[in-house]
Amino acid sequence: MAREFDLSLVLDGGSEAYLLLEEIKQAGVPVIVHPTMQRASGETENLTMEMASKLQGAGIPFAQQSGFESYVPKTRVVLFEAAISAANGLDRAQALHSITLGAAQILGVDKRVGSLEVGKDGDLAFYDGDPFEYTSHCLGTVIEGQVVSTIKR
Repeated sequence: MAREFDLSLVLDGGSEAYLLLEEIKQAGVPVIVHPTMQRASGETENLTMEMASKLQGAGIPFAQQSGFESYVPKTRVVLFEAAISAANGLDRAQALHSITLGAAQILGVDKRVGSLEVGKDGDLAFYDGDPFEYTSHCLGTVIEGQVVSTIKR
């Protein structure tokens, strides 16, 4: 259908994408990975925390999502989701790419956001440690080149 109607497809969730890596790669379809910490039930019964690393190994473009589950009191944190993928075989640089430029590319907004380049929105978050470490804190943010928040320590 995508070819017939000239549609761009994105596989969203794809908790069993690892079962069809070759087919997905041949189709040229990027994947937005299911929330890494999502419970394995129903359509995610066969999920794996290694999904991102399996997609990376197959050369399939992908991004992370935070997702929402009703039993979780708030939306999951996408940075934590990427860190869990890194702890389960995904290269750390690729984990960061999957929530920045990789996600922007899949969404078609990479000319404006996703990396630090002249002419792009200058959005940054500053941490007191490794942003993938649970104990690190965000100390400040810059949005479109303007400091919008800081925490004095």
